[in-house]
Amino acid sequence: MEAKKRSNTIVVFIIVLLLAVFFIIPFFLVILNSFKTSPDFVANPFSFPDVLHTENYETAFNTMNFLNSFKNSILICVIATGVSVVLSSMNAYVLTRKKWKITKAFYMILIAAMVVPFQVIMIPLVKLYGSGLGLTNNIWLVTFIHIGLNIPSPTFLYSGFITGVPVELDEAALIDGASPERTFFSIIFPLLKPITMTNVVFVALSIWNDYILASTLLSLKEVKTLPLMTYAFLTTKSADYAPMMAGLVLTMLPVMILYLFGQRYIIEGIVAGSVKG
Repeated sequence: MEAKKRSNTIVVFIIVLLLAVFFIIPFFLVILNSFKTSPDFVANPFSFPDVLHTENYETAFNTMNFLNSFKNSILICVIATGVSVVLSSMNAYVLTRKKWKITKAFYMILIAAMVVPFQVIMIPLVKLYGSGLGLTNNIWLVTFIHIGLNIPSPTFLYSGFITGVPVELDEAALIDGASPERTFFSIIFPLLKPITMTNVVFVALSIWNDYILASTLLSLKEVKTLPLMTYAFLTTKSADYAPMMAGLVLTMLPVMILYLFGQRYIIEGIVAGSVKG
């Protein structure tokens, strides 16, 4: 029995290791090719560079107007992530604590919204805000839309987590004279740290990597985000691949740091948020 269990463990380990290598290879190739010249990249993207061309990062930094693009991405990502996470947690608290018919209907609407792809509502949004209201090239509009798009999924995870929080805590706070708002922000919300970190990482990754929404509403260079500016290396007749790889590394670096910082909360948050409910 022990030998069979050990062999199963080894097989699972090998499979997980192969999957890890499979997912790491693209990141490795991007970093590898960021130190090569574009002709070397075209000739053989899997070869190691003879000389490390660090000037690709300087070229990418200047071509992408990195500081301005980074500022736009950070502004949209931080505000949209913070607001959507707070609103989602408040939504979930009401939906789980108040057993009204309308809360059940609202919860089902949120669940349905999770399965609607953005491409379905993309054209109406552009028609309304672009052609109708003339709000293109406005990063605040993009932030506002991101907030709305990133409320259903966090609300779903928060709902499952809050279900496992004893209602007696709310009752004790009510007896002590605390308002529902103070009960939530002072007692309940601090208990949601694992699922909050999970939602922050997922929402931030989604917003930071967004290309479709930003490309439909932002066309001026001054308001473009980092994912949009990575296309600055492409022209109708040529492509400067090596600096583009360097630009991709610079674009990925902030979210990789965020993911490494919050990864220990992700599994705990997902399991608690999806199973308890």
